[in-house]
Amino acid sequence: MISTNAMHTAETNDVDLVAQSLDGNRDAFRQIVERYQTLICSLAYSAIGNLSQSEDVAQETFISAWKDLRSLREPAKLRSWLCGIARYRVQRSLR
Repeated sequence: MISTNAMHTAETNDVDLVAQSLDGNRDAFRQIVERYQTLICSLAYSAIGNLSQSEDVAQETFISAWKDLRSLREPAKLRSWLCGIARYRVQRSLR
């Protein structure tokens, strides 16, 4: 079980990474991608069932996140926000 301190640290790190990304730090955004790529790929694959297509959806998710990062109102909710983008991309992909 993850302790409250560990969860708080992860949230703080997400907040810091978002702030650094908004300041133009591409390495910070790379860290966001590395942190969440497995989750986003898995979410896409579970809905689509095709590895190549799910990887494309994951890539599109992170491109959208990069472009729209300023619209993220609560950086501590980065994970949920990314999952929401991925779900939207999955739905578009399935049409």
